[in-house]
Parts: sequence; structure tokens; C-alpha cells
Amino acid sequence: MTADRGTDLVAQADAAYSRVVLDPARYTTEAGEIVELARRAGNDEALISGLRALAWTRHAVLDNEAAKRLLDQAARLATRNSLHHRLGEVLLTRSVALQELGRYAAATRDLRRAANLVSAHQRPELLMQLAILDHNAGRVLAAARQYRLVLAEPACPPAIWVKAANNLSYAQTQLGRPQAALAYLDRAAPLASELGPMLSAVIENSRAWSSFHAGRFTESLRRFEEAGRRYTAAGLPLGEHYLDYTDALAELRLLDEATAVARLAATDLERHGARLMAAEARARCARLALALGDVDTARADASNAVRDFRRQRRAAWAARAVVTAVEADAVADGFTPMAVRRLGHAAATLHRLGLRANAVEAHLVAGRAALATDDQRRAQRHLTAAGALACGQTLLVRLRGRLALALLADAAEQAAQRQAATGTARRHRAAATSYGQGAAARLAAPGTGAGLRHCATGLADLARHRAALPSVELRVLAAGHGAELGDLGLRHLLRTAAPPSRILHWLERTRAAALLTVEPAAHHDIDDLVIALRTVEQELRAARRDHGTQPRHLLARQAALEARIRRRSWGRDGNTTRSAEIVTSGQLRDLLDGGWLAEFATVDDAVVAVVVGPRRTRRIRLGALSVVQRETAALHFALRRLLRGGRYPDQALSAARASLGTLADLLIAPLGVPPGAPLVVVPPAKLLRVPWSPLHRGPVCGAPSATMWARSRRAAQSRRPGHQVALVAGPNLVGAVAEVQALEVRHPRAAALLPPQSTVEAVVAALRQADLAHLACHGHLRSDSPLFSALELSDGPLTVYELHSRAVAPHRVVLAACDSGVERDYEGDEVLGFVSALMAGGAAGVIASGVPLPDGTSLALMPRLHDRIVGGASLADALWAVRATDPPAAPADFVTWCGLTAYGAA
Repeated sequence: MTADRGTDLVAQADAAYSRVVLDPARYTTEAGEIVELARRAGNDEALISGLRALAWTRHAVLDNEAAKRLLDQAARLATRNSLHHRLGEVLLTRSVALQELGRYAAATRDLRRAANLVSAHQRPELLMQLAILDHNAGRVLAAARQYRLVLAEPACPPAIWVKAANNLSYAQTQLGRPQAALAYLDRAAPLASELGPMLSAVIENSRAWSSFHAGRFTESLRRFEEAGRRYTAAGLPLGEHYLDYTDALAELRLLDEATAVARLAATDLERHGARLMAAEARARCARLALALGDVDTARADASNAVRDFRRQRRAAWAARAVVTAVEADAVADGFTPMAVRRLGHAAATLHRLGLRANAVEAHLVAGRAALATDDQRRAQRHLTAAGALACGQTLLVRLRGRLALALLADAAEQAAQRQAATGTARRHRAAATSYGQGAAARLAAPGTGAGLRHCATGLADLARHRAALPSVELRVLAAGHGAELGDLGLRHLLRTAAPPSRILHWLERTRAAALLTVEPAAHHDIDDLVIALRTVEQELRAARRDHGTQPRHLLARQAALEARIRRRSWGRDGNTTRSAEIVTSGQLRDLLDGGWLAEFATVDDAVVAVVVGPRRTRRIRLGALSVVQRETAALHFALRRLLRGGRYPDQALSAARASLGTLADLLIAPLGVPPGAPLVVVPPAKLLRVPWSPLHRGPVCGAPSATMWARSRRAAQSRRPGHQVALVAGPNLVGAVAEVQALEVRHPRAAALLPPQSTVEAVVAALRQADLAHLACHGHLRSDSPLFSALELSDGPLTVYELHSRAVAPHRVVLAACDSGVERDYEGDEVLGFVSALMAGGAAGVIASGVPLPDGTSLALMPRLHDRIVGGASLADALWAVRATDPPAAPADFVTWCGLTAYGAA
């Protein structure tokens, strides 16, 4: 072979490497062909470059073991032929594969050797790999300085510049500066698009991650969707994309979805031998398992992650995994002094490395552990550090800082109260100062109410965060970030004998707050998916009817469509705003106009109520929560026995009446509400299953919050009487058809829809025009995903999701459907279900059932109920009047009588 031909082949190999770096999927075949040509030609220099190119194609799909084997061959060839600059290039590339394999010491050795071998034009790549070494080890500040040096290199190749800008943006986000990160990504994006699909996908993924941490949630979720498409189009494994997406889903408290994505990431990365990122995925899996209460999985994953990170000499990641491992151990065994020391060391490591967000969480957990072990000195140090480090960080990090300071102040106040009870002033002062000197002591000093102020500030921040979220589901889930702040504040108010009106105001800050939000009038971006979902539901219905089974492929299609509908709603445009300020006790008294309102709360095993009466507001301590829950469970068991029929119906009826009497004695009698007086009940999540209507001898209506009831009352007062009525019967219910036909006599101008005319579109159109709607149909409760709970209509389901997204909410609605009044509760006393969705959409009154209603059981009651409604009664008044004048004659009537509850003021 001539010298010119040899030179040409080397140039071809170098060009192949350059192309492979930018688009590995497209040029993998070319890299393999170059290697074969070089072998046949005996051109070792071309072979070295070709092997390097082929190795990069394996690295791009995370097969770093194969990449290393190819680079080992190339390194031996370069050494044997004394091609020192080629050896430097190979060592640079091999260090990348070694890092991904978690072999940090070997990667460091390669980079040190390469530093003495590479030419000046390869200096940017060398600096880049040294920065990545620091970054993966957790030395983020040092890595950021190195990336800036790369960007400042005059001869920096475009591909290296884009990668450095991308990695610097990631470091900036980790250091709590996501806006600065986005500035780098905005500069890198156009150049990445020119260079090829791989870099374009990586930049889009980083923009998604940094956008999320900058508080641009809607944009972030749309970018993650786009990044996934670009990764797939570029032929890249999705593991790294899944890692970042997991972080966003977890912060949105979409914990099940985040866990599924983290498991996908771990499986993908482990299959490809990418031990560096696989360990990161396992650490995320551990954190999510802990959040979901799967302690055994959390302990196993966290222990494996700690071992891997220590083997890889990645102190920062090891510290984060230690925090999870210690927390998981504490669930079973409690915190110990040794656990406090381990957490303190982890927090100090993260603090020293500049990872402030991670350090905040570690200090918070360490502070909790110190409080649990009565180590006041360490508790003060860690909780104060968490509060200080959280300043200036993203909103959710600031929330954790506020929680830390609230815990600190709360502990100080409790210690002071204990000391005051002993009458020893000297020990009182010692307890206060033991939590810190100077500013920290003043923050936590007893009597200052510092803890309550921190809780209030955190909840105000959370309200702003919640308002920025694009869907009711995300807003409801976000309340979980403030659940502990709300609980701490309530405990403080109860402990300090705060005025009842102040306790009521505090409860309203965390009671169904996500539902008090105004959205755009309607969303049509999911119509195509909803139609497809309805088609699948029809096929499932036919399969159940014809074969008694539900084919797996149809269930899989159903789940996939539901997931797409949810994801689309997460990335939806449209700002939301609070629709109402928190109602005060004085405003409630005016709106109640002689009626009563009781807002209940639970603290440990105690039930308390704030009662707004015609003259004053009182706080009342009620019975034990455990007793209330036991009686509620016994009542529902008795009602199920009555529905099933069988032997001993009198015993079941007697048991149900006894449970109702006990619940009335525990929850209603102590309130002092006179018989016949209207009563509004606002229950917490733990009392949602209580059937409130039969417990009081007078009209009763429920509400997700007092503020929402006040909104419904104002709507009822301001609305001019309307006469548009929609009557709907669902399929496969003879009793429903008879019920609607009986109601047509009371409403001769009503729009009546019977099967098969009662389709979803026809019903939605009728509901849009209706002042009063009555729906008699099957109801299906989805506790796993309450937004997909549905009313069964002639052509498929009408879901809660569709009611909400299409802004369908008549002024008054009667839901004669099974379990239509059952609400799914979430952390932070948020709820989702038919009643909450309708009231959030603007309905001022709803009647729904908290128990199953067999076909025909409501036929005896509903015509009499509508007689009262036609006469001008509110739903609550009408329901009470029917109960008072027409006692149930049969067991099924008794169940209906117990199960139906009015909500709202109309």
C-alpha cells in the first residue's frame, strides 16, 4: 500500500470517529467497515482510530465493557507502534468508558497519562474529561470551574463546547442556579441541532431538567416528552433520560410514576453494564420506595447503592444514599445516636461539596434523628443549617428549610412548656438556650410563635407553587409537600389554646385548597384520547358480557391511554389563579344565617372540631379517632349485609342503628347543635367514610372545605332561579329508567335521556344547559386513579377527569349512582372524586351516595326528593324532609337513607 493510500485511510478513520461522536446510530456501520479496511491493509494507525470510533458506538448504547475491550486493543497497538498522540486519544476515550463502568481509579490513571501525550488541539477534550471526573465524584464546584475553562478555550471544537455547556448547566442546577443553567443551554441548543441528533437530544433533556428546577413545570414536562422522542430517534438508550425524568416526577409527588420510570432506568442501565448510572438509578429507587412505605425494598436498594458508590469513590452520591439507608432502618428500629452521627457526616459531606439542595435534606433528616434521640445540641445545629442553606434555593428546597426551622422552634416551645410546668425558671432558660445562641435561639425561643410563622410562610410558598401547576391532579398531589407544616401549625395552635377562629383559618389553609382554583373554561386537547379510551371501555364491557373476562391486551391499551391523558394534562398551557380567599368565621356566620358549621380535624388519636354557631365560635374536643373509625367500619359492614340480603336482616339493621347512634354521640351531640338546625360538616381525610346525614336531626350538608361551602352559598344566593333540568338513565338498569320516567312527571320540560340515547356527548350537552341534573346510572370508583372514576352511560364511561377538563358542572346535581360520594383522600387533606370535581367546577349543590346503591333502591326516595326541590328547597333541606317524613320501610331503603348525603349550599 502506498503512503498516500495509507494517509487517506487514516483520514477516513479520523473522519469516521468525528461522525460517530455526533451521530453514533447512523455511522456505526461505517466505523465497523473502517476497522475491517484497516486490518486488511495492515494500517495500524488507521486501525487505532477505527477502533476508537467503533468503541464510541458501543459507549453510545451503554455497552462500555465492549467499548473498553476495543480501546484496550487500540492502546496496545499505539504503544507497540510508539504512536504517542494516538495513545493519548485512546486514553481520553477509554477514561469515558471506565467512568461509566464505575472504575474511577483506572479512569484517573488514563487521564493523567493522556495529559502528557495529547496535542494542543486536544486540550479541550482533556479538560472536559477531567471536569467529568470531578463531576461524577460529586466535586461539583471544581467541575464547574473546569467546564468554564473548556468553554474559554479558543480552539474548542463545537461538539466539545456543546457537551461542556450541557454539563456546566447540569452543575449549575445542582448548585441551585437553574436560571444560569438555562442560559448556557439556550446558547448550546442551536449549535447542537446543527451537529446531530444525539447532542440535540441531550440538550433537550437538560433543558427539561433545569426548567423543572427553575419552576417552569409545564414547559419542563413537555420538554421531557420531546427529549424521550429525540433519544429514541437518535438510537440512544433511554436510561439517562429516565434518571432526570424521575427527579421531576418525584418532586411533583407522582411517586408511582416516578418509581416505574426509575425501575426502567435501573433495568436499562444494568443491562448495558453502565454501573455508574445504574447505581444512581438504584439510589432513586430506594428513595421512592421509602416514600411509598416499601421499607424492605428501600433498605436493599439503598445498601446496594452505598456499596457501589463507595467502590466508585463517589463521596457525594454515597452520602445521599446513606441518608436514605438510615431513614429506612429507622422506620423499623427508630433513630439511634449512631444514626445521628452517620447522618451528620453525610450532611457535612454534601454541604462541603456545595450540593445545597441535597445538604438541606440531609440536615433535615439528621435534625429529626437528633430530636428523636433527645440530642438537642445536634438537633439545633442540623435544623439551623438546613434552614440557612435553603435560603435562595428553589421553592421546594425552601419548603424543606422552613420545615426544619419549624421543627426546631416547635421542639423549643415544647421543651419550654415542660420546664414551665415544673416551675423551675433556671431549667426553663437552659432548655431555651440549648437549642442555640444568638439568632437561632431567638428564632426558636418559647412564646415567639416562630414555629407557626415558619409553617405559615412555607404554606404560602406552597400555594404559589400549586397555582403554577397545570392540572387538578398535580395541584392535589402538591399539597403533600405541606402536610407536615400544616400538622405542626395545628398542633401549636391546639397546644397554646389559640382562639377557635384562628384554628379554623389554619385548617382552611390546608383543606381542599387545590380545588379552589380557576382554570380556563374547558380543555379540548384530550378529546381524541378520551374517545379512544371510551372505545376500549366498550370493548372491555362487551368482553365481560360475552366471556366473563377482560382481555389483557385491552387492559394494557386502557392503561396506556389513561397514562397519555394524564401526561398531556401535566404539560398543558394555561395559568390558574385562586378563586377565593379563605373564609373567616365572621363571614361564615353571616352566610350560615342562623345555621351551624363544624369543621373537624384529627391529631394523633384525637378528634377535634371548630364549631361556628349563630353567636360564637368554639373549639370542642371529641372522642377518640380509633373508636370513630371502628364504628364507621362496623356501620359499613352492617350496610353491606343489608344489601346482600340473606339471614338475620333484623340483626344487621340493629347493628347499623347502634353504630349510627354511637357515631352521633361521639361526633354530633357534643357540638350542641339544636335539633332541626341546619348543619354544615367539613370532615378531614380520616373521617370521609362517616355517613354524616343520618347523625343529626336536621338538614346536613357536607363540603370539602368551609371556603368551598361559602363559595357555593354565594353562588346560590346570586344565581337567578333556572328551570332547565336534565334527567339521565344509564344502561342495564331497569330501575334507573323507571326512576327517570317518574321524575319526568315532576319536571315536564326536562331533557330526558334514556338508553340508548344517553350517550356521553348527549349527556354532556344536556348537563351544560342544566340548572338541575339527575343521573341514575352505574358508578365505578377507581381508588387507584380517582380521576378515572366514571358514570356508565350508553356508549361508555363519563369520567371525573372528563367532567373536570370539559368544565361540566350544573348548578345542582343528584347522583343516584353507586359510591358516587366516595372521595379519594390525599396527603394535606386534599380529596378527589365526583363531588369535589363538580364543586370545583362550580356546582353549588350535589347529592351523592357513599355506599353502593343496587338497581331500583332509590326509586322510592327520589320522586319525593324532587317534589321538595321543585317546591324550592335546597338539596340538604329536601333530603332531610324526606328522611323526617318517610322513614325507610325496607332494608334497601335504609341503606339508601344512610348513604345519600347533600354537599354544598344550593
